[in-house]
This record gives sequence, structure tokens and C-alpha cells, in this order.
Amino acid sequence: MTEQWNGIVTRATLNERGIVPRFASATSPDIVLAGASPFPDPGFLTDPGNYGTVYDNGLYIGRPNYFYVRGKNGTPDALSGRWSLFWATPNILLYPYLWENNGLATSEGNQFPGFEIGPGAIGAMSDPFSWVPRDYANHYCLIAIAETPGHGNPLRGIRDIERLAEAQSLNANIAQRNVHPIRGKMPQVVFQSDYDQGDAAALVDLSVKFENIPKGSSYTISSARPLNGQVLSHRDANTINNNFTYAWADLEIPARWDTALTCAITFGSNWSGIPEGQKPKVTIRADLILGSRDRLYDLAYELAWDAREAPSRAGDRVGLTAGSFGIICPDMGP
Repeated sequence: MTEQWNGIVTRATLNERGIVPRFASATSPDIVLAGASPFPDPGFLTDPGNYGTVYDNGLYIGRPNYFYVRGKNGTPDALSGRWSLFWATPNILLYPYLWENNGLATSEGNQFPGFEIGPGAIGAMSDPFSWVPRDYANHYCLIAIAETPGHGNPLRGIRDIERLAEAQSLNANIAQRNVHPIRGKMPQVVFQSDYDQGDAAALVDLSVKFENIPKGSSYTISSARPLNGQVLSHRDANTINNNFTYAWADLEIPARWDTALTCAITFGSNWSGIPEGQKPKVTIRADLILGSRDRLYDLAYELAWDAREAPSRAGDRVGLTAGSFGIICPDMGP
């Protein structure tokens, strides 16, 4: 049963309005990149007129970068609490042991800056987090948490895929955003994301969603490690659509299996069919596949109906997103 989150909402997607259960995503608009200098007046982030805006300033390797976290109070009472922001190297399933020791701090050295947000109001940091990223990853993940007395860090201690999927679906005070620095207008993009199954085996779908890809592009996506003797690899030398998905379904993934998924895209020259201002985007998603006797089946079923996607798999099985990795290519265009 859906309900309004009774805390601070840090959105997973731009269209989210604080209703739980929700869909996990790594494209949060409430982790705001300011770039190489802080905003002169970050108060504009709390203007309701700017709540629907995504700020896509770049990530600068080897230089100070500044980040703001934004959230909305979905309750009729003022709420006080604290922000936190962490970074991780590329991983589809972001277990906390991968990032909990990578907390960022504000210019004052505060890892947990406080906030007080009025009822129904939007709040944002005034003193941003800062970070000088090193050039040892082709992309980074950012994880934000808005803790209040009623809602702490819901990811603490999680090490298995079922609890990870459940926590991300039922808690609206956590957000993730992938950041991919692209240097110059290159016709090719190469990125890599790790996958770590964690402490429990599960049936998983791994899907790769391509959006706003010029026709005539070529791509390859592959795993660095076979799974149960199967090589996860796929390629297309001449794409004919702007938007498409490829998936490996019903993967029986054992506990503690890990790999790296690498994707290389060479963009074609036919940009027709892509809306003006939209950029190429690739999302890799891991869905936990559940049967009617599984503990989280009802939660997954409800989310499937909310998305107008009634379960249609054999045996009435349904997927629940456990993690995702996504990049947007801001420097790419016709």
C-alpha cells in the first residue's frame, strides 16, 4: 500500500513526489553538482520553481568540486536532522561497505551538517560538501542521506541483495547519483561498473537500457568474469533505434560472485529522432526476481502495477530493482 514518506524526501528521480514504495535509481536531482566553485547564493535550490530542475555541472578531476544536497519535508511539521554525502567507485549494487568510509565534508570540515526544514518546504545546504576526486575511476557514484530522529540511515549493515532492494524501495531519505566526467567531445565513450552479489545468492535480471543513442552507433557490453560457465557479452555493430534495451534474464547468481561490466559505445552520425536538448544515456539495472512465496513479492508486485507493468513472467514472477548504474553523456551531440 502506497503512502507519503513522513520525513525528508531526497528524490531518486525527477518525477518522484515522496510516495513509498518507490523505484530505485541512480539519477537523483537532489544531489546537486556545483562544479569547480560553490554557488554564490545556494538559496535558489529551495525555490519551488527550481525543484524540477536538474543541475548538470561537470566533475573536475584533481580540482575541488562542490556538492549540495536538497530535500523536501513531506510532513505537516518542521523537521530537523543532518545531511551526509558519500562517494563510491562504480558499482551496480551499492552495499554500504563499499562507501561508508568515504564520507565527504563541508568547507568547515563537517561530515554531518544539520538542517531544519519547515512543513512542506524544500531545504538545501548552504555550506556545500567539497571533494578533490582522483583520476583512478572513469566514473563515481554519490550517495546522499537525510537523517531525522524518525529516519536514520536505512542502509547501515546491509550485505545481501534482498535487504538492499527492500531498503531502497521503502525509504525516501536516500538518494544516489552517478557522475561520469567526459573530457572533450569524443565520439566514443567507455565506462565500467562493478557488480558484487553480496552475501546471498539470488535470481537476478541484468538489463542495459540505451536512450537517445544516434542511429548507426555500435556498442559492446561484456562481463570480466563468466557466470556459471556463461559469458555475459553482447554487441551491435549498427543500431537502428534511438531507444532500446538488452537484458540477461533469470541469472542464478551465487553469493559473493563479483565482476566488472564494461561498455564501449562509438556514436553514429544520425541524430534524427532524439529530442532537442536530450543527451545519450545508458543505465545498467539489477532486478531481484521474486516468486509469489518470496517475502518481498507483494512489494515488488505493487511497484509493478504502479508502473503499469503487471507481472507477465512465467509463474507470475516479478522484479524488484536492487541497484542501478547510469551515465549521461553531456558533451555528446550532433
